[in-house]
Amino acid sequence: MENQSKRLLMVSIIAASLVATTASAAPASDASPTAKPASAAAEKKQVFALVSAVGDQFTYVRQKESTGSNIIDNNVRRTLKAQNNGLNLAVLRGLDTAIGNAHPDSERVFITLNPTELDNVLPQDREAVAIGKIVSELEKLPERAKWDKIIVATPKYLQSERQGMGPKLHGLGIYVQPLTGGSLEGQDGNPEIDVSNQGESDTTNPGDGKKNKSKVYVAPYSYIQVYVIDAKTMRVLEKNARHDFQKLNDPNSTAIDVGRSIPMDVLAKSVGDLIERSAARAVGETEIGVSVTIQEVKPVAAAPAKK
Repeated sequence: MENQSKRLLMVSIIAASLVATTASAAPASDASPTAKPASAAAEKKQVFALVSAVGDQFTYVRQKESTGSNIIDNNVRRTLKAQNNGLNLAVLRGLDTAIGNAHPDSERVFITLNPTELDNVLPQDREAVAIGKIVSELEKLPERAKWDKIIVATPKYLQSERQGMGPKLHGLGIYVQPLTGGSLEGQDGNPEIDVSNQGESDTTNPGDGKKNKSKVYVAPYSYIQVYVIDAKTMRVLEKNARHDFQKLNDPNSTAIDVGRSIPMDVLAKSVGDLIERSAARAVGETEIGVSVTIQEVKPVAAAPAKK
């Protein structure tokens, strides 16, 4: 992971709205003059351009008390700006993990859309604007002739509530459910929370990874769309949307407000891990990443004591 992060941070501007670097270069040849020359086919490696266009907007959404049943969106929203292109780099690490596992001998080119290109774009329009700008800029690049596939990750907007997550979520963010009473509805008004547990959700203790049940939680989320594009023709070969989240609850916390129950460093790590895992899963579900299985890391149970 350390080497991967170093590669992703080595960036140089190649166009007005794009930032990129080439990594995973083929190793230098150590063949002696008497060695048999390798065939051109054997030397040719697949080249994937990995592109993150999720921007720098990180959304904090918190449910509030409702006084009526006709409220469409009962949430408070804040938009925060992530620094140092951090969100795009986290997505690139996930894309790189998936492609690296499925095609370990491939070369990868890392590209991000300049976050300012998505300033003042409505949430529901960010996917279309992002993919449009990426395609427009990449079509101009002569380097594209050397690539095989282009993998692009953009924000994804979801109008409806989903599995206890708020409506109108998009891209990357955190959803806070602080209410201990009432009920939550799922997509299209269908209940998606196990009512047999009095409206409780499956949650995870971020400290030890153990599962629990809770009505209140803090949930990092990653709503993204991944495009697989033929580099030569710029034709979209495949699309895959991911609506990933992880509901966190620490049953041992003494904080009155669940939104303050998880230390910031722990929450930041959970957010970063989810973003990377979501991007990797999105690629793993496409034709080019079918050999990849990405699973959450679970705590290892202690070995039973010897009698």
